[in-house]
Amino acid sequence: MRIIVFGATGGLGQWTWKAAVKAGHEVVAFVRSPHKLDRSDAGFPALEVVQGDVMDGPAVAAAAKGSEVLVNCTSPAGGNSTLELAKSIVTHAEAGGVQRFYMVGGLGALWVPGTNRTVLVQDWQDPDGMAAVGLSPEMPREMIRKMTTGHLASMAFMADEGLAHTFLCPGMMKDAPATTTRVVSLDEVGGTRAGQVNMGDVAQVIVDDLEVGNLLGHRVSVASI
Repeated sequence: MRIIVFGATGGLGQWTWKAAVKAGHEVVAFVRSPHKLDRSDAGFPALEVVQGDVMDGPAVAAAAKGSEVLVNCTSPAGGNSTLELAKSIVTHAEAGGVQRFYMVGGLGALWVPGTNRTVLVQDWQDPDGMAAVGLSPEMPREMIRKMTTGHLASMAFMADEGLAHTFLCPGMMKDAPATTTRVVSLDEVGGTRAGQVNMGDVAQVIVDDLEVGNLLGHRVSVASI
């Protein structure tokens, strides 16, 4: 398949495009700073790199032309900026022909198991409550609340537009490779809640689903065991 990755110079973006290339897919990396791409592995000479701004609609549409799937690993720091960025990427990439979207949000957008509410940090009044879902008590709650609000608004936008999409909702991530024991759960926080999630695991979950689409329409929890 032909895939375009936004945020390809970030930690998760790097893991994602490399996993996709290794799986035999054609990959376009849409980036602001091409020099930040880690292409030290000789197995990545064929990666197509497009330099541009995600808020430049025509540039996004042109770069996305010919790609079947989009993976968005960009992560602005909150609120409406998250929604506006998602709208710019998704709307113009769809105009370029993209048919399916993988968006990366955060753990706060998942359902709390056994309830009808999402994991919003402002609901937790004690450090143990945050640790139970893999978040550090030292993390600024207002920042996470704004990010979660933006991710939920982006999900609503995708659903309202009737777009084929999947939202990956990891907790805190660390720069580490994929494991063979990761746990994938749909819509609710699942697996081992405490601790950080390996970026390699999140990337591999996306790449493994590219051709099968089993995660379509879901919020996806990933836990590294």
